[in-house]
Amino acid sequence: MPARGGSTTKRILVPITQGSTADHALTVINAARIARKSGGVVRLAYLAPLPSPRVDHHDRVVADTDREMARIAAGAREHLESLAAGMEGVPVEIVVRFGRPGRELAIEACAFEADLIALAAPTGPRLRGRIRAWQLRRMAQGLEIPLIVFPLPASGAGTRSGGALAAPAVR
Repeated sequence: MPARGGSTTKRILVPITQGSTADHALTVINAARIARKSGGVVRLAYLAPLPSPRVDHHDRVVADTDREMARIAAGAREHLESLAAGMEGVPVEIVVRFGRPGRELAIEACAFEADLIALAAPTGPRLRGRIRAWQLRRMAQGLEIPLIVFPLPASGAGTRSGGALAAPAVR
């Protein structure tokens, strides 16, 4: 798959957002296939908003923001490691970022020098998930990096995708 400067895709960024209803396993499998064919590396980036302190029913702080970030990051790393386990033979990097997901996506894409961003299509009719996916897609398109959105598999298709939407870089 051609990327910037006519070279092959070597760095694929797969952003995963907190509370997303998308099928990230399918997206990770497809990103691994692309990376395997091009000899590339995949970075799984878990993007979450900055958490507020956790309080009990008496409004006492049980965990400050730093502890909440550590708790969320530990769970996210475990989830990302389980996704990475299915990417046999492909180098995988895992990162967890806190902040505005769109802004963190832009920072991560630049820091990783991504050649391709692979997004997962949201599942179900939930408006919140579709809005979050739309916001990430808009931010990714503004990065001048090719974007591919993997849809859900057709019913009964297993892990095969029903096709993917590829968007060229917006310049």
